Amino acid sequence: MGVLTSKHLGHRLNRRGFVGAAAGAAVAAPAFLRSPQSALAATQLDFTVWNYAVDIVQDNINRFQEINPEITVQLSDFGWPIFHETMVNRFISKTPTDVSYNGGNWLNEFAAAGWVVPLDEYFDWANTYQDKVLPFAWQDMTFNDNVYGLPYYADTITFMYNAQALEDAGISAPPQTWEEVTEQSLQLKEGGMEHPFVYEFTNTLPNVSEAFASMVFGRGGELIDEERNPLWTDPESPAAQQLHWLVEAKNEHDILTVMDHETTITKAMNTGQHAFTVMFNYNLAALNNAATSPLAGQFALALMPGETHECYGFAKFYNMTQMAVDRGPEVIDAVGNFIQYFAGEVDGSYPVAKRWAVEQGLGFAQIPLLDDPDVIEAYSAWVDVPLWREQLELARARRQAIWYGIWSESFHPLLGQALNGEITADECLQQAADTWNELKASVEG
Repeated sequence: MGVLTSKHLGHRLNRRGFVGAAAGAAVAAPAFLRSPQSALAATQLDFTVWNYAVDIVQDNINRFQEINPEITVQLSDFGWPIFHETMVNRFISKTPTDVSYNGGNWLNEFAAAGWVVPLDEYFDWANTYQDKVLPFAWQDMTFNDNVYGLPYYADTITFMYNAQALEDAGISAPPQTWEEVTEQSLQLKEGGMEHPFVYEFTNTLPNVSEAFASMVFGRGGELIDEERNPLWTDPESPAAQQLHWLVEAKNEHDILTVMDHETTITKAMNTGQHAFTVMFNYNLAALNNAATSPLAGQFALALMPGETHECYGFAKFYNMTQMAVDRGPEVIDAVGNFIQYFAGEVDGSYPVAKRWAVEQGLGFAQIPLLDDPDVIEAYSAWVDVPLWREQLELARARRQAIWYGIWSESFHPLLGQALNGEITADECLQQAADTWNELKASVEG
């Protein structure tokens, strides 16, 4: 995908209709004054997800339907790289969608367009979860002081390494700073490891900018200020420093190689040819899974390198759509029951979130699960739990903007060009800022 031009950006902003759609939602008739659908239609929910472990998602739906026989759920799944654009097209075309996965990087956009609605305006129980959810996750699910979802899962993007490879090379501890990442990588390279750092990247992967943010957070930085101005225009900013590090690691030091997906990296790390990576934390569970990973047990978590060791924490969550509201009170109630079962507390437990954590190693935002014995036992098989808790305490959400999801789609190709040596790091930073400022002006005027 090429870099978006001004014409393309303007077109995308206009067809999303941030201002117009939001205004239209504000003056629409209340849901309960609209003509309800038939009872059968009102209890059938259309649920959209990205295609991670769809078999487990469907099994969770089956369990929900067993205890809620008056509700039926139709599942649709789409590829993670195309999920954002798929959902935009579904909303514009009004393709039936009642509940959907979402993330903080798209919430502002979808909420401003009036496509998804605040849970706390329809369900009294929504705000009761604030004290039961990790703060960074609650922030990710909030727009204009309203909470729009409960978490499907919440996680961090963390720094992982092959402890055995470091020990074999005479390195006594993982790197604490990005300068030490370079030093240790060069030492490993001298010992025969061609590319010690493997980096997950492709132009269409939504989490590229999120991983970049996590590395910036480790340096104590942020991507934008409180007025939503880009901070990376300052060459001394943590964001500019980190982008320079990535480009220099690949093109100057030749210690970094790029791979297109976490599953590819997991396999590559298990060949012993790489020692460092930054990915969603649940990938450490896959790296240390003895059933599938030849080098299981060698991989460990380290605090994100940098002055503060902070990292990016996020939530992916369940949204109720305006289309669901428009269908009437029966559908609203059904969506509420669905979201509570899938993300909330059921008879004193969190069955779906706990299942994801125990079976898949997914992170979670539900604070009570931090002390759940089954979760602790499962996590202990693949991560140093006290260190994981320490990194979790240092996690924080990213400042948001309505246009962030659109901007990230143009940033990724720029970063790719810089990593390929086609443009300089400074050119990448400047062009990314130009695109950001153009989008900001288009939305804010």
